[in-house]
Amino acid sequence: MGAIDYNPFQAIDISIPVAFHDYFKTYCQTGNKSSIDHSPFPRMIDLWFFSFCVAAYLKLKPQESKKGETKKIIDGSIFSSDPWRVNAIMLAAISIFDDINVVSKPRQMLELANGLSVAGLPKVIEMLKNGYAEPIWNISDAMDNLIRKNGNIIL
Repeated sequence: MGAIDYNPFQAIDISIPVAFHDYFKTYCQTGNKSSIDHSPFPRMIDLWFFSFCVAAYLKLKPQESKKGETKKIIDGSIFSSDPWRVNAIMLAAISIFDDINVVSKPRQMLELANGLSVAGLPKVIEMLKNGYAEPIWNISDAMDNLIRKNGNIIL
């Protein structure tokens, strides 16, 4: 994998379909929002990456992330602060494309990751909304149930 300071996504923006943007504003602690109960994700990258992980875990097909109107939520420099995410994206890309050479194609890898995130977002939003408690408890219960149901705790 890459060195600790390696970020092949440095110059690539992450955009999502506009239809999802309000969910990022609602469930991320951006601006004045600091209530973890209602906005359980500290940063937009956290919700984006969690959705990527859920899609990978559920083996969802990547969705077209640039279909229709999109909105930039993060630039690729964010991965410099969490380099382990780079490795996770690389591993997913190698697995899905069944080709180690994909690591030399950062745009293709990030397009895949973004497509998985977009595929996972509806499931994550459903997890946040469905339940009888605040979003953080709803998503915690939903993930617990999902992992127990599948019998596989590796995300």
